[in-house]
Amino acid sequence: MRKYYYSALTLFFAAFNCQAELTEAQMDADCAKIADYAKKGDQYYKAKDYPKAREAFEEQAAWLEQCELGKDKPNDVLVATAYNNVALTWIRQGEYRKAQAWLSIMPDDEKSKYNLSRIQDKLQALPKQASAAGEYWQYAGRSEWEVLTLKPQGKESWQADWSGLYFGIMGLYSGPNMGDFSEKVTLKNGKGDIVLRDEGISQCTISLNLTADFNRLEMKTDDPMNCGFGHNVSADGTYLRVN
Repeated sequence: MRKYYYSALTLFFAAFNCQAELTEAQMDADCAKIADYAKKGDQYYKAKDYPKAREAFEEQAAWLEQCELGKDKPNDVLVATAYNNVALTWIRQGEYRKAQAWLSIMPDDEKSKYNLSRIQDKLQALPKQASAAGEYWQYAGRSEWEVLTLKPQGKESWQADWSGLYFGIMGLYSGPNMGDFSEKVTLKNGKGDIVLRDEGISQCTISLNLTADFNRLEMKTDDPMNCGFGHNVSADGTYLRVN
């Protein structure tokens, strides 16, 4: 995954400048590299260098999203193929939950259905989860994920660390808007609330709801605009366990 360290003000000016300065020729040149990413990924994949293959396929997926965005008829088949390429590298490394996460981005695609069916027995054979401890992903776009990590701190107390992203129209050029929190949460029967505060004043409450098997969770915010995250960044959604 890429690392981003931009301030909100930096992102504002970056987004403004990239839209003002980028030319159609430059963007066409960047989009023309997609085939090269796919080719490079295929070469690494055949050489069984799955981490490098994954890096190339993630670039393929990210740039396909960027370049197909805004078209009257975006090529969903190409985008889904890129997601499946990444998933296959995880499958080869025995990381079936991470593969499942990628295949769940476009679950109605025929390739996604096929590859997901191939790993169902592997997923079912994984050890049953005894607690909520683990890492959970939700897709943010451009081959990046919003990540929640839960670590036990006591009988019902957990450390919840979350990082989120939002990509605008020119996301790969300007970078994403970001948000994060690191808070304690009490979970009872898989449910709990995280209250974000600024100088002791409550800003927003994020409710967590885990499934009984601890394989996925839902997060829902009462007032997302008051959480203090970057523009359009939200913790809301469905997250899949990946470890």
